[in-house]
Amino acid sequence: MTLVLVLAAGLLAAAAGLLLVRLTIGPTILDRSVALDVIVAVTVSATGLYVAHSGTTYALPMLVVLAGCGMVGAVSVARYASRSDDIEAGDRDESSTGGAR
Repeated sequence: MTLVLVLAAGLLAAAAGLLLVRLTIGPTILDRSVALDVIVAVTVSATGLYVAHSGTTYALPMLVVLAGCGMVGAVSVARYASRSDDIEAGDRDESSTGGAR
């Protein structure tokens, strides 16, 4: 059982390291948002692994809060990105028609 926990923790640490690289170099805000969302998922998984190893349950509410924050953050960034595309498209439409609709 200990070997499985150590292996899972190592894989989660490797995933977090690769995600930090992606968060740092990811060329667009959407790449960074996805990396941050997956880092939250890795954190939730690592916390679940800790709970499974130690048998304590005081960290379980933290899992719910982290999952909720990850979802709200991803949806917020997606809405922001979709609206900024709409604004840029509207600017192009107005400049091509001379501002008249």
